[in-house]
Amino acid sequence: MKFQIIFLKKKYVYYVLAIIIFTITLTFLFLFITNAISTFNIVNESKMMQADLTGDGTKDILYIKTDVDKYYIQINSGDKCYYLEPSKKINTVGNYYLQWPMRLTLMDISRNKVPEIFTQASVNNKAVQHVFFWTGEKYEDIFSSTNNILGFVDSKNNKTPKMLSGNINDGKLNLISYIFIQGSLKSFDYNYVDNYMGKSTVLGFINLMATFPSSELTIPKDLFTSDLNGNDISLLSDLSDRKVNLTFQDAVFKDFNWDKDGNTSDVLWTLNFKGTNTNDLLDPKVSNLKETKNYTIELILKLIPNTNKAPSFKISSINIK
Repeated sequence: MKFQIIFLKKKYVYYVLAIIIFTITLTFLFLFITNAISTFNIVNESKMMQADLTGDGTKDILYIKTDVDKYYIQINSGDKCYYLEPSKKINTVGNYYLQWPMRLTLMDISRNKVPEIFTQASVNNKAVQHVFFWTGEKYEDIFSSTNNILGFVDSKNNKTPKMLSGNINDGKLNLISYIFIQGSLKSFDYNYVDNYMGKSTVLGFINLMATFPSSELTIPKDLFTSDLNGNDISLLSDLSDRKVNLTFQDAVFKDFNWDKDGNTSDVLWTLNFKGTNTNDLLDPKVSNLKETKNYTIELILKLIPNTNKAPSFKISSINIK
């Protein structure tokens, strides 16, 4: 058997190296973006997740199950089993509804290398939030509310992590900030600008969704970046054409990119809507069988400089699930 040895000219060697480096770079960026975006886990009925939830360096198993339409959460760590018991203040982590599934987030805002567990769900069309913290012996419910907005700021930069919880009331999105101190979450006053983390842009987007279905989709220019992909706009047009009324239910957001000074430059918002088929509402024969389903819309907001005013977050990407 003869072996052939191929000698490449120097310029071809450079081409090959450039292709390899370009491929590795693309792969790294894809993995980084995917990791940044796949932070929030939607739980339709039952789900199993793996992560180190007790700080012993080994992965534990988190089970989310439903029984008689109620969610239950447990963690199996080695030969031990821990149940996430909600506080007496709000003694449920939520009920299972097809149009309003639970959203579970793992985020280490205490920076003790054990993630806190954040849950969002609902009971009788009312939002429910909980935060569970690992004490070293069990998971304890350290925060609960009926707010429908949950957020994380300074999650992985050089600043103190913050949790935000709030509501949309009277056409305004109001937020309260919390920091983790000695096993609990403490609120603090902060003077937010109008579009802090893109909240006024997101509120405008929610109001836009409330106009669906519409005969002609009007895109407010102040909500979107000038280079928004045409495919993203077509997604909104297609959604409007589906003849559904969209009702906002809850949302979660997280910053995932920062400038050299640690200031947020990109934010991921995940919005949860109930969609009701308007064709069913118009047909009296099926009025009692109207179809409802969940629509999850992911928005990436980018900080856009403004020469005349303060920089503002605008929508640069849309993904509909």
